[in-house]
Amino acid sequence: MTDDVQVAAGAAVCAEATLQGVVRIGQRCVVHPAGEIRARAAPVTLGDRNVLEDRAVLESAAGEPMTVGSDNLFESGCVVRARVVGSGNWFEPKAQALEGSEIGDNCLIGSGVVVAAGERVPDNSVLVCVQDARGRLTRIVRPQKDFLLRAREALVHKYLDAFLDGSKSAVALEKHHRLLPVVSASRSDHP
Repeated sequence: MTDDVQVAAGAAVCAEATLQGVVRIGQRCVVHPAGEIRARAAPVTLGDRNVLEDRAVLESAAGEPMTVGSDNLFESGCVVRARVVGSGNWFEPKAQALEGSEIGDNCLIGSGVVVAAGERVPDNSVLVCVQDARGRLTRIVRPQKDFLLRAREALVHKYLDAFLDGSKSAVALEKHHRLLPVVSASRSDHP
């Protein structure tokens, strides 16, 4: 399959990232070198200002397109195969959203949490796992808190300010990695 990747203006997508299939990346998104967007079965479309860290994976599954809103943070090691991801979400390391799941807006999916296949997570939900005295994990769902929304927003803005083109930061991606051009492009250099 020939990859068809489009990167919008102002986005910073490292050439070392894995981008497979039909992928659309919105404005001011950041995709780190070992980030993966796999659209093998159906297209993956990202809105604006999404941050995909190293070893984070977004993958369309079961032949359904994946649509991701804006202002989401996908931390290292999370794997998201949801059909829909709203806006303003935070996926912590090792979080998973399985095939056909739907994540609303302004949700926090905590480390180690697994959103089941086909599950719908309502807007403004916090999902975390806690371990009891016997070592058993229990998933807890709570309403979103304003301070968590502000923390996610601050993190996303910090990432965008530090990593995007023109940043004066010593860690700006363009200073250490080759970036994909900000034009419609076809890539067939990935297996």
